[in-house]
Amino acid sequence: MSSGLIAEAAGLFAVTNLDDIVVLSLFFAQGAGEHGSARRVVTGQYLAFAVILAVAIGVAFGASFLPKEAIPYLG
Repeated sequence: MSSGLIAEAAGLFAVTNLDDIVVLSLFFAQGAGEHGSARRVVTGQYLAFAVILAVAIGVAFGASFLPKEAIPYLG
């Protein structure tokens, strides 16, 4: 792996997290004053991340069964 690719991936991850912070701030603001709203937001965040991670691992595992020539067409 080249250092440019790693830097690009880190940058994209950082930008995505900035977007996530804005959305989470809106959820926290919407539930301000309600009992248990912060717990629901945090729980939802962790559950959503776990689902995304599970799907990504499943797709990566499934892609290992494809021929090497087909992988570049997946994006």
